[in-house]
Amino acid sequence: MIGRVLWQEFFNNRDWPVASAVAIIMLLLLIVPIMCSININKKAWESTDE
Repeated sequence: MIGRVLWQEFFNNRDWPVASAVAIIMLLLLIVPIMCSININKKAWESTDE
């Protein structure tokens, strides 16, 4: 579904600015929770070592 929207924006509509903005937002929606999870796990791991 999301891939289809990006495909339409990039190739059918040729609306590169909107498509690239949507792609960046989607990347941030993936990267931010992953980084938060890594930091939480790192803190939990460090607290068990003490």
